[in-house]
Amino acid sequence: MKAIILLSGGIDSMACISFYLNEGYEVECIFCDYGQPGCKEEYESANRVANFFNIKLHNIKIHDLQIPKTGEIFGRNALLVISALCYYGKGNYKIIIGIHNGTTYSDCTELFVSMINRVIDCYANGTVLLEAPFINWYKSDIVEYCKSNSLPISLTYSCEAGSSPPCGTCLSCLDRKEFLNE
Repeated sequence: MKAIILLSGGIDSMACISFYLNEGYEVECIFCDYGQPGCKEEYESANRVANFFNIKLHNIKIHDLQIPKTGEIFGRNALLVISALCYYGKGNYKIIIGIHNGTTYSDCTELFVSMINRVIDCYANGTVLLEAPFINWYKSDIVEYCKSNSLPISLTYSCEAGSSPPCGTCLSCLDRKEFLNE
């Protein structure tokens, strides 16, 4: 079966690639350029990660969204999942998202996964499924998974401000400081 990983270029989505490859899935990735502040750096990181695993990376561009410069991007995970569904269409595959426990975002919950799967079922009648393998894990668990599997965390990028070098003050940068001593 095919697993389509929503690859942001960050640690969580890279861990998803390793997880599904280890489970024997055929893996492809999608990067979504929806005008996010870190798009350029995220895409470069996604390319590095895809090249490391020698897997195909597709780039979807979504135009004219009103994206805040910092903070939560309202509806982001739903947009990413539905974009992958639109890109791949009918078939028998899983869409994989690297969301995890310990955030305050409403689209990083089991309820979100369940509700989006109901929407997907309207189109796919059970042949396409959204999975979030780390939904009950915390960021520290994902980082430990990456370390114990010798994954190249240095290839990843996470900064909500999209700056280069990373800003060091957004939630993603603070996570990296806490768990990776960056």
